[in-house]
Amino acid sequence: MNCEKCGTSIPDGASSCAFCGQAVTIQSSPAQTKSFVSKPKSENMITGIVGALIGATIGGAVILLLSQLGFVASISGLILAVCTLKGYELLGRRLSIKGFVICLVLIAVTPYIADRLDWAIVIQKSFSDMNISLGDAFSIVPDLIAEGYIEKSNYIGNLLMIYVFAALGAFSTLRDLFRK
Repeated sequence: MNCEKCGTSIPDGASSCAFCGQAVTIQSSPAQTKSFVSKPKSENMITGIVGALIGATIGGAVILLLSQLGFVASISGLILAVCTLKGYELLGRRLSIKGFVICLVLIAVTPYIADRLDWAIVIQKSFSDMNISLGDAFSIVPDLIAEGYIEKSNYIGNLLMIYVFAALGAFSTLRDLFRK
């Protein structure tokens, strides 16, 4: 390479011309040019699962809380889906297809457990004089539905509403994630 000012030959890697002192503009070849395009984040499935579990727990707690306050907990399904998917993405750094399937399983299981736990709390309160444990109340919910003490259509309708809103939340969250 030659000096721009005096034309003297300058060795590669020099910062100035040894003859006239002119600062050298370093020109790089296309092969030396670095690309600054960021690589996709690598997924950490273990921390993603932890994040999804935390999100599902928060969503399940919202389902339970709203039900105990006497509200139909349908909007909590939306909260469940968003918390589960975002929890996986935040702690796992990325949501892959495997991560999505894990989140779907949690989104499918959590409303069932939370709704059943809600009914167990109601049963435990109703039979407080009999000292029924929460675990026992949880386990007899299907028997009470079968015997007609809990209206089956009410039980299934509330659960389906949570699932519908969870599906809506999952769809909108995934749409936003994949737009990125």
